[in-house]
Amino acid sequence: MKLKVYRSLWGILADTDGEKAECPFLGIEEAFAEISRLGYDGVEVPFKFTLHVGKDRFKELLKKYNLKLIPMIFTEGVVAPGEGIVFGGPYPGFTKPSNPGESDKKLLVATHLKVFKEQVEAAQEYNPTLVNCHALKDCFTEEMAEEFFTEALAWQEKNNYNVLHETHRKRFLHSPWVARGFVPKFPDLKLVADLSHWVNVAETNPDDPDLTKVIEQFAGRFRHTHCRVGYDHGPQVPDPRVGQWLEYMEGHERWWDAIWHAAAARGDDEVTMTPEHGPPNYQVCDPHTNKPLANIWDVNHWVALRRQERFAQLFGAENTSKLIPSETQGADPVTHPGESVLKGLENVGFV
Repeated sequence: MKLKVYRSLWGILADTDGEKAECPFLGIEEAFAEISRLGYDGVEVPFKFTLHVGKDRFKELLKKYNLKLIPMIFTEGVVAPGEGIVFGGPYPGFTKPSNPGESDKKLLVATHLKVFKEQVEAAQEYNPTLVNCHALKDCFTEEMAEEFFTEALAWQEKNNYNVLHETHRKRFLHSPWVARGFVPKFPDLKLVADLSHWVNVAETNPDDPDLTKVIEQFAGRFRHTHCRVGYDHGPQVPDPRVGQWLEYMEGHERWWDAIWHAAAARGDDEVTMTPEHGPPNYQVCDPHTNKPLANIWDVNHWVALRRQERFAQLFGAENTSKLIPSETQGADPVTHPGESVLKGLENVGFV
């Protein structure tokens, strides 16, 4: 099993809040060149952003720098191509997403499904590694979610589309406690693990046995990982390399390890991950200067290098990714994730 590491363009480019994050590579050409030089396998970015750049231009850049693509799609909001405001648009051929306050539940589900299918189909021209979907909203009822996923998953399977659904705040799968009862209803539902949201929603830490039980229960459902470190009171620690936050990093690593072990047991040829610490206002800033407390360009590369080294420990140096240190960030400080907090415990949690 091989490790493939993708780089999010969020917080890098001028068009994706890179200036707020003080990223050293604000232009798309220079950013792609550096991401490729550092050894990343691909990039992850909203599908709508590729329309903003221009499809032909984006494909040329992927080819020139030998990078693959994980497009992100959104079933509502300003990052849906049928809406304006962010990354241009609305773009022709894409449905306008539902308006906030819509009361017709059937119409809401139908619109989310249409917006979903249009983006998945359009993204196929990039030959994506997978499609990452932000589906529905956290305020939707379970019946609405069941209606959506029943049709969406059947449609994905019929068309052989590799679409994963992310555990993200604001989305239906925002909470581990919602997912605990919902996900088992859909054996074909495969997920993107952004566990920073779950630790935040649960207002706890990575040593929590109840949260860990849910995550390890679904380890086999997670087919891609967003490696961002959250904490009790937010989805992103100020700097996972420093002080108390290093322990949160190690706790997330234990969860990420469980996902890798499940993939290995399943016989997967490769696993994918994207370090995804974001720019302000995800990133905490000094309130007097608005300067970020940590440089996320370096933070994300450190997370990637740490996971590269961990993968080598678990599955062999010949199978890990091929990242190299940047001019400003290496693999230090070293982390020591250890074993699951559930090891040796029995009858933890409940269904």
